[in-house]
Amino acid sequence: MSSGFGIFFVGCTCPIPHTAFAQTDSNHWVLDATSLIATGHLDLKEVAFFLTQPNSLPPNVALSIFVSTGGCDWSYRGCISNEHPSDVFPLSWPEIAPGTVVGAGYAQIGILAESLEEARQKEGSKLGAKEDFAKRVGLDLFNFMQSFGGVQNVGGNNILVPVNVLDAWYQRLERRLRRDPDFLTRQKDKI
Repeated sequence: MSSGFGIFFVGCTCPIPHTAFAQTDSNHWVLDATSLIATGHLDLKEVAFFLTQPNSLPPNVALSIFVSTGGCDWSYRGCISNEHPSDVFPLSWPEIAPGTVVGAGYAQIGILAESLEEARQKEGSKLGAKEDFAKRVGLDLFNFMQSFGGVQNVGGNNILVPVNVLDAWYQRLERRLRRDPDFLTRQKDKI
């Protein structure tokens, strides 16, 4: 790549050029995110990923961004290409096992230059994960309404609930998301 790429962690850092990444081979770059912010990598919630020059990639290549904690599996977060030269991605760091010591190199950002087709396949999987998330939100609401006093079955697939049930559910959902932003995506139960 002649012109490179860059990232910045939204609200936390200035732009970080590709030269700050350790290049492990011709297609892989790694950045230690643990040391970028004094409060810890979990405060790095979103990453902006961009090409530094227009049309700087070969036409059939994309750059994909991944996260890893503790040197474990790399989790795909998104990609950029000449047609889509920048984007902002949620990081959603993998869970930290209880008792884990977090030090330099623990949380990492990885960049992979890969074929545009492979990146598009990963994007399709990501869309499926978003659909799964939407189903989990709907199921959470349904279960909340079912457990709420005063719910009446009015025949068939219809239920009648008090007007304030949606407000109560939404307030509960907000509280849970503030305490644990990943509680819905971490659920492994089949929907």
